Amino acid sequence: MPRTNDDPRALRSRAAALTAATELLVEGGPENVTHATVARRAGIGRATVYRHWPEQQALLIDALANDVRPMLTFDDSPVRDQLVTQLEQLADRLNQPSAVSVITTVIQRAERDKDARRIRTEIFGTADEDFARALAAGAERGELRAGVQEHAKDLIARMVGPLLFHRFLDGERLEKDLVVSLVDAALAPWKPHA
Repeated sequence: MPRTNDDPRALRSRAAALTAATELLVEGGPENVTHATVARRAGIGRATVYRHWPEQQALLIDALANDVRPMLTFDDSPVRDQLVTQLEQLADRLNQPSAVSVITTVIQRAERDKDARRIRTEIFGTADEDFARALAAGAERGELRAGVQEHAKDLIARMVGPLLFHRFLDGERLEKDLVVSLVDAALAPWKPHA
């Protein structure tokens, strides 16, 4: 009797392979994620890996997607506090070698692969829309001046852009004081008495 996608053995082997693929991606980049290396690391047969992912590109995309989280999410608390907290968390993630491997691979492959573009959208996609809503709520509470929400994308670029630059291009470890200074500089023109 053929196994179905709900077969516990198939689910376990797929999960083991995906964990192995993600580890291999973090350790050695996208070229390290092959059917053979994943099978060895997961302790399963290469044929099993091929059964789950007939093409290597699909295996790599699933490994990339396995570590995907939205970059920023917002609620109704004060905007500055949310930004400092979330950008500190982002800086902590960016300080991990896994984030460097995953994000750079997604950005590079998104130029020519629709699945990588989907992952890029899951990471970066709605941050400006969610941020615009948070900024509008902050303006209603009197934290920021009216109209700030129309500049959400620019404000995110002013805060996240330097983090990516310092981490990926300069290779610097990101520190809390950098995050705080970026948030304060971006929001300063929008303070009610600025």
